[in-house]
Amino acid sequence: MEITKAKITKENTLVATYLDADKNTVTVEGKNLVHGDLKAAFKALTGHMAILCELREAKEESAPHELNDLNTVEVTGYSIGGTDEDEGVTLIGKRFLKSKKVLNLIAPFTKFANENEEYPYSYELMDAINLCGYEVEQYLTAKKWAIVQQELPFDEDAPQDIQADPVEEAPFSEPNTELSEAAIEQVKEAVGKSFIQLGRKSRRNKKKETAA
Repeated sequence: MEITKAKITKENTLVATYLDADKNTVTVEGKNLVHGDLKAAFKALTGHMAILCELREAKEESAPHELNDLNTVEVTGYSIGGTDEDEGVTLIGKRFLKSKKVLNLIAPFTKFANENEEYPYSYELMDAINLCGYEVEQYLTAKKWAIVQQELPFDEDAPQDIQADPVEEAPFSEPNTELSEAAIEQVKEAVGKSFIQLGRKSRRNKKKETAA
């Protein structure tokens, strides 16, 4: 896979064009959010954009990595063209103005490894583009996307407190205090045996007292 164009959209998704194994041109519009590593790779092009467009923030002695933290410049895409020693890239981005308006930026086409290239950081630019190409390929083939924390939907009209369903009182019957005739006879028999045993114990005790 040879990445030739890449762009991060306003929705933080990716549009990329590449050449497949048969050198066919394929354009893909991703629906997933780009990973932070891809955004960081594009961010590393900020200094190159500032220098190539001769922005006032880019002084003559400034190196690209010293300008990557600019919050007034953003690189949103790039396009690779040319072949062999004439291969190079065009950076695409925007500049945020004090008037709150946005100025679209297109850097001049810059060759990577041409001896006649006047840009002193062409090799650094080529490395930065290669890193972007790697992250774009990871997005397309390895599903390296941003992870979004999903929120569980709640019904605002739902009651906040959980309450148990009302339970009807169970019918309780009055205790049955009436004993059957068989039960009464059993009680009498048990009581009678107790009196007989008690009487025997009393007679034994009287005999012992008389003998004494």
